[in-house]
Amino acid sequence: MALNVSQAEAILKSKFGEPAKPPTDYVVGFKTPAGKVLAIHREATETRIWFQPPPPPPLDGVRLMDNASNGNSNINGPLLPLRAPTTLRVEVDSPGALNRFLGWYADPGSAPRAITGAAAIDPRAFREAFARFQALITARSGHAFNSFHEGLAAAWENYKPRLRDHALGLLRIHDWSEAEIGSGTILNRMIEAIEIQDSRSNLTNNLVFWQNRYGHANRDHRALLEAASNPKLRRELEGFLFGLFHGGADEGSTFDRLSELTGGKYPLLAYFYFLKDMDRFMPIQPTGFDRAFRALGIDFSTLRQCSWKNYSTYNQTLAALRPLIEASIGLNNIRLVDAHSFCWIFTTLMKLEAEGVISNPANRSSDGRIVGGWERSIIEMRMSILNTVRNSNGQIVERVVKDKQLLMDASKLDELIRSRLELQQGKCNLTGLTMHAHGSDADPNLLPSADRIDSSRHYEIDNIQVVCRFINFWKGASDNAEFERLLMMVRGVDQ
Repeated sequence: MALNVSQAEAILKSKFGEPAKPPTDYVVGFKTPAGKVLAIHREATETRIWFQPPPPPPLDGVRLMDNASNGNSNINGPLLPLRAPTTLRVEVDSPGALNRFLGWYADPGSAPRAITGAAAIDPRAFREAFARFQALITARSGHAFNSFHEGLAAAWENYKPRLRDHALGLLRIHDWSEAEIGSGTILNRMIEAIEIQDSRSNLTNNLVFWQNRYGHANRDHRALLEAASNPKLRRELEGFLFGLFHGGADEGSTFDRLSELTGGKYPLLAYFYFLKDMDRFMPIQPTGFDRAFRALGIDFSTLRQCSWKNYSTYNQTLAALRPLIEASIGLNNIRLVDAHSFCWIFTTLMKLEAEGVISNPANRSSDGRIVGGWERSIIEMRMSILNTVRNSNGQIVERVVKDKQLLMDASKLDELIRSRLELQQGKCNLTGLTMHAHGSDADPNLLPSADRIDSSRHYEIDNIQVVCRFINFWKGASDNAEFERLLMMVRGVDQ
């Protein structure tokens, strides 16, 4: 959202009262409660503000300009400190960005805190990981990474600030009153700000798992929904949310208590704090970010670690990545959300690589060849079958089926498994989940596993399917058709 000069003046006036001196056509200035001054260049087409040092920390939507250009004689009287050679100037692109800047300038103590608890990052390991990131992003898009504002990075990630603005519009935090605590009004607004699926603005909230796809128990915000019929829980949740967004409550103790109330739903709590302040707090998806941290050589885990201490380290680690990203690509003013995007893009690309689909589908041949980690997966499945046969006192035999011979030696078994993988397009035959090829970033539960369709029969040409490893474990010796029926029931599909 663009910010014109008249809008900026109105925001400054609402925050600091009347101008420090009568405005001129060129400049209008204000004084903070602490006695510092700042002024707007009224003739500029963009909102540009002169202010006294020091420079601000990186703030979304706020750009520190190279030249203060503060020599005009209209900067006088109470604004005279802004004529000093140390004066700075920023360009601000939205009302939210201006409020973030003013919050920092009027009270530097509320600015992002120093990085004191980041996990250790080895610069050499980072450089090696960044080279891999570049290779993956090039393989996927056909273009090297140059900026978070163009190419694949922009296409995948530029929705987050827009999603946040949309959510804040639904929350209407400034309309909240303490008298509403316990009424359900605050919770209803928060639920609305979570369950975003707006086709008009092309926004869907994928930062929180809120859709009821796999059962209510798996919804991140289920505690908020259940509070509708639980007055005690409703009042407590609304009290903490009001304190977090409106009442200046302690962020750490609020986080830990909300974790207890919501069942430790880490993505949900991180979303609350992302809405509160995106200059300090980022969303989280623990499995994905842990994969990225491992690839970056960072010894830090977030999975099942929903606490203020862990979340603080997570955000500070992202902040510590910013200068490393800047140095690797020659960019300036990398934001916290950019570091977050870097990790998420990296983890997504590694997942695609593990699934064997890193190449852009538009550029991939459709010959169905299986390469790299899939060859290893085929060998692993062949060895597993041979071991199963050997350990169960079975033996490898030749069978003739409709004049076609199946030689159950290693090479024929490889061909059979390979043909099944190609037929199934790399997906689990029973669930449709995309399986992972063997590799350092593969999820062990999603590795392919050769399963006998009818457990009472041998490994035969018409009795082998490839499924996810965990599905093979779950199925055991169950009847295949009955197991398929139960899976469809879980999905809510009657058969």
